[in-house]
Amino acid sequence: MSVIASNIQRIRDIIDRMHPDHAVAIMAVTKNRTRQEADEAINRGVDLVGENRVQESIAKWIPRPSVPLHLIGHLQTNKVKYAIDHFDAVDSLDSEKIAEQLNRRLAEQSRGTFKVMLQINAGMEESKTGFPPHCDVVRNFLLQASKWPHLEFIGIMALFPRAIDTSEQEKEKVRKLMKETGELWRMCQLEGFPWAPLTTLSMGMSEDYEWAIDAGSTLIRVGTSIFGPR
Repeated sequence: MSVIASNIQRIRDIIDRMHPDHAVAIMAVTKNRTRQEADEAINRGVDLVGENRVQESIAKWIPRPSVPLHLIGHLQTNKVKYAIDHFDAVDSLDSEKIAEQLNRRLAEQSRGTFKVMLQINAGMEESKTGFPPHCDVVRNFLLQASKWPHLEFIGIMALFPRAIDTSEQEKEKVRKLMKETGELWRMCQLEGFPWAPLTTLSMGMSEDYEWAIDAGSTLIRVGTSIFGPR
């Protein structure tokens, strides 16, 4: 068994041992990985592929993968037209401006709905984009999202600060943010917006996906734990 195959099986085994009360999908994060590596991850059973950069993804994914391909990195306005043609979903919608650009471009092409996720900057870090993890802010944004009829908000993708050390205090800080984000997601789900089913909670990466699953994550974004260090 290859290293990639072994790593994916190990992640599956960990999830099985955790016995979550919900399904957990595995996204292979293929930034700076070769097409050969990415294809092996797909052949070994990952559920989705996530790319951080539009241009890198376009160059890599011809032909397209056999699983859904999502953009998980920041989307610039000048890349919107390429994103909707290339990706199955944009998980990193981080502003009203991008929502308007996406919807306008889709309308011009007479397209149906396009899947997006709302990006939450859970740690409110200046180096990261996204909405603050405040229920009122997220709810107010989703309330007005009906004016973008070509967008279907399928979930929330959350970004978290990395623990600066291995102390229990640092671990608990990240776990607390994950728990709060899970509660935010569930509260927004209860609103029942038809344009925002929010069926997916994407949180957790190689170093913290077990904590994320405990907090309710339905989709983990894993790179290093599948492919090894870059």
